[in-house]
Amino acid sequence: MTAVRSVAARIALTIRCIAIAYIAVQVVIWHSFYAADPWRLAGPAAAVVWAAAIVASLRRRWPAWQLAGVDSGVYVLLALSAGWCVPPAMRGDAANWLFIAMESQLIVPAWFAPIAVSAPMALASGAAYWTGAAATQSAGSQGNSPAAAGVLLLTVAIAQGCGRRMLYRRATGADVALAQADTDAREQYVVLSRNIERREHERLLHDTVLNTLTALARAGSADAGEVVGRCRHDVTLMEYVLSDPGDPAKAAGRAYGGMVAAIEALAIEMRARGLDVHVEVADGVPADVRVPGQAGAPPGPGDSPVVPVPVAVAIVRAVREALANVISHAGTAEAWVDVSPAAPGADIAEPGGLRVTVRDAGVGFDPASVDPARLGLRRSITERIADRGGRASIRSAPGNGTVVSLCWPASVQSSQDAVPRRSSERVDLPW
Repeated sequence: MTAVRSVAARIALTIRCIAIAYIAVQVVIWHSFYAADPWRLAGPAAAVVWAAAIVASLRRRWPAWQLAGVDSGVYVLLALSAGWCVPPAMRGDAANWLFIAMESQLIVPAWFAPIAVSAPMALASGAAYWTGAAATQSAGSQGNSPAAAGVLLLTVAIAQGCGRRMLYRRATGADVALAQADTDAREQYVVLSRNIERREHERLLHDTVLNTLTALARAGSADAGEVVGRCRHDVTLMEYVLSDPGDPAKAAGRAYGGMVAAIEALAIEMRARGLDVHVEVADGVPADVRVPGQAGAPPGPGDSPVVPVPVAVAIVRAVREALANVISHAGTAEAWVDVSPAAPGADIAEPGGLRVTVRDAGVGFDPASVDPARLGLRRSITERIADRGGRASIRSAPGNGTVVSLCWPASVQSSQDAVPRRSSERVDLPW
């Protein structure tokens, strides 16, 4: 409806401007008639001034139905009293300036006034022109038919009314359909959010309780101190994830350093389990892969992207699962975790973002041979990062080790996740 009414207002404005130009042309053509008695210019001048006022009003806002009624009333008065301002040869004709001016105003009441107002005003316009033209008709205008011109005005008004009814009905139907589509989209968004939350809880269960129980079930598992430490880690992580999301301290975004602190805590845990983890952190994008125009800028902490809490949590859990896989399957006691801003044009399409790599020099495996039913790679790493707008890739081959790359573009963070960049901020996550 907004689009239809906007188009109608622009059309009305354009037609009024054309009518003003037409009145000026008619005055020039019949200059001898108006030069004989300058008072005859009062009618065309009044029509031009009023049309200009309506044009100025239409440029600012849609006309109210009261203005549409006044607009029609002004032209009814012009039709009744300004017939003497029309050259005798044009009186009653459908080509004189008065007829064109009245015809140009029909669109405003037809589209912006209720039917109870626009229908009587249309009848009044046709009758007024007929009456005014018949009262001032002279011998030189015998070939003109005021009645036919009045009927033509009514026909134009009826056509405008029919067009309004058809388009308004379709526009109303479109608005109803759009509102329903918006409601459906919101409902689907709720369903999607619940599914994502459910999958996240499944991943959390897999990465914490199931892994801990598996370690306890294995013969020769770690000592009691390690088991207690793992259980405390799992409980703390689950309490944080399942806590009230409205807590401002937990909802606030964490900077780059907070995620690194969590990864370093993971490295300590994995070392207790026999895996020597080396954490390497790059504060800025390497000079050879920087954004064009920034090649001379030295790297520094300020180049580190701001990482929202949900993204940091997802990355840390994915790193934990990747390191757990190294312990279980790689046959090596050493792994590396590299954290750096993503290289634009290589890891992501736009500048900014984050890249975390977990690599080892173990036995490797064939990714194509992994059972799709297994949750470790698919859900705990790939889908987890994808749910936060990032991308995970796993490269491996038998005998060549494994590289897990986690890329997250900073552009996907929503406004509520965005926080001011603080280069010296280093906030520990709760695990």
